[in-house]
Amino acid sequence: MSAAKAPREAGIELGRIYCCFCVVLIHLSSFYPSQPDVSWAWSVAKCAATPVFFLIAGFFFAADKPFSMYMRRITARVMIPLVLVMLLIAQLTPWLSSRGSFLDCLKGPNLENFLLVGRILVTTWPYDYVEGYNPFLSVWFSFALFLCYLFIPFLKIVCADSPGSRRLKRYVLWAGAVFFVARVTLRCLFMDSFTFQHLDWWISQKPFYWLWLMTLGHEFRVVWDRPGFRERWRRKILWGSLAAYLAGGSLLFFMTMAFNVAPDGRVNQLYFNREFAPYLFAQLGMFLFFMSLDPGRGLLSRAILFVADKTFYTYIIHEAVYHKLLYLTGWDLTELGGYLSFGVLTFAVSTCLAVVFKRIEKGVVSFIAARRKPAPATGPGGETAWGPAPIPS
Repeated sequence: MSAAKAPREAGIELGRIYCCFCVVLIHLSSFYPSQPDVSWAWSVAKCAATPVFFLIAGFFFAADKPFSMYMRRITARVMIPLVLVMLLIAQLTPWLSSRGSFLDCLKGPNLENFLLVGRILVTTWPYDYVEGYNPFLSVWFSFALFLCYLFIPFLKIVCADSPGSRRLKRYVLWAGAVFFVARVTLRCLFMDSFTFQHLDWWISQKPFYWLWLMTLGHEFRVVWDRPGFRERWRRKILWGSLAAYLAGGSLLFFMTMAFNVAPDGRVNQLYFNREFAPYLFAQLGMFLFFMSLDPGRGLLSRAILFVADKTFYTYIIHEAVYHKLLYLTGWDLTELGGYLSFGVLTFAVSTCLAVVFKRIEKGVVSFIAARRKPAPATGPGGETAWGPAPIPS
């Protein structure tokens, strides 16, 4: 890792931590119209949630790495841990949902809940679980990320360093922007049309938007790495993007309160309709802020990288954690202080558990690596008897 690269990566990793915390916040409540301060914080957190993870994935995407490497990585680091943690939560569901004791969960396998987990994995529909309790609402992100990775051969073409690929990337970015604006316009004009709403379901449930964000994130990386760009524009981007994030999130809040609050006080959370423009504006601002942030190379940077390495586990277990904590503490989430402090507590407990899961994962990887046969001798160019030298992850 080069000296110039380390601080920039630490800044983006801090953005990953912040996004994970914001996901915790938006899952703690469902937007209170009667508590504007909580509603505003919820809206700002919404603008820094899962879509930014796709921008980060695109920022670090390398078109010269083989497709097989990316598939091995997402299988080992995302899908297998996801399945194992889901099965563990399924086994402990009676205790986590406060419907049984911990010892009862150890008496035997919870086959009924295992079957429910299997249905979620097969259908990629995590919205139905045990009545009144669902710790798996956020795992849709893992399924969407896996779908995006299946399109990596296309991304390798679009993001390659060649004149033709650069022209194709510009076309994809502009065409995607026009497409999503047209989508918003049609949904606003034909909100009662089954045809348009059904078509939009296919658009929103498929990885088109996420792939577009990954392509956009890669373009940000290309521009960011141009000689002299960082030195000239870092400070301006830092403060301008922070202002864009806060302004976009605040505008999203006011537009939602103006258009989406029903007479009964409930909020119709139809984002990507009237709110799509400020929503995307705020997301890009948040990402650019952390992209240009320089936390240094000392202890703070190492602490950031340590926590960021655990954020996936934090992400997939936080809902089970906050359900249990909320039952034990009875915390009041209708006040801003209680809402934010309970979010910090949930994130902290989830991260501590994530450290344990990560250590188990690394222990398993080390055990498998130790049992492998010694690697064959390499030639002068790094090739082996089984083919070219492996590309480091």
